[in-house]
Amino acid sequence: MTVLERIKKHRMIGILRGYDTGDALKIARALEESGFNVIEVALNSPNAKETVKAIKDELGDRIVLGAGTVLNTEDAGDCIDAGAEFLLSPVYSKEVLDFASDKDVLYIPGCYTPTEIYNAHAAGAGMIKVFPAGGLGAGYIKDVLAPMNELVLLPTGGVTPDNINGFLDAGAAALGISSALVPKGEVDGSLLGDIRTRATKFREALEHEDQKL
Repeated sequence: MTVLERIKKHRMIGILRGYDTGDALKIARALEESGFNVIEVALNSPNAKETVKAIKDELGDRIVLGAGTVLNTEDAGDCIDAGAEFLLSPVYSKEVLDFASDKDVLYIPGCYTPTEIYNAHAAGAGMIKVFPAGGLGAGYIKDVLAPMNELVLLPTGGVTPDNINGFLDAGAAALGISSALVPKGEVDGSLLGDIRTRATKFREALEHEDQKL
C-alpha cells in the first residue's frame, strides 16, 4: 500500500505544531496508542527535523509520518533523510514538487482557489491540501469537485468530529486536523489523556458514519 493509499484509508492527518522533540514524541505515542496513526510534524516547531527522526525511530511502521510547512527543497531533503514519508506545505511550490517526485515521496501542496488546485494537480501533485478550509466549509469542496472529480483533496483547518463526515461526504479524500485533536498546553498526563479522548472521538465519528453505509 502506498503512502497516499494509507492516508486515504485512515482519512485523517494529525498535525503537531509548536512542540519540542520530547513533547511531540509523547503526543505521537498517545495518538498511536489511540489508533490515530497518520501524523505530521510542522517545521515551524522547535527542532522539528530532529522530532521527525525521533518519532520515526521509535514508532516506525506503526505510523505514517509526514513533515509539514515544507517550503523549499533543502528542508524537503532534510525531512526525507530524517524519515518523513510525505511532505505538506501551506502553499504550492513546483520546485518542491519536482524534488519530491524525484525522491518518490508524496508532496501535498496547499492551495485555495480552483485554479491553484487544478494547476497543482496538473503538475503532478497526488493530493492537494485545501487551506485554510475552516471558513470555506464542506460546500466549497463539493463545488470544486463537481467539475473536477479526479482531484484528491485534503481540507485542513477547522476540522472537528462534528463536521469531518460532512467534508468526506462532499468528496474530500482525507482531512488535516490540528487544534481540535492536539490542543495547546503543558504536555502532562492531563493533556495526553485529553488527546487520547479527542483521537477516539474522531475515530468514533468515522466509524459511526461507516456503520450507516
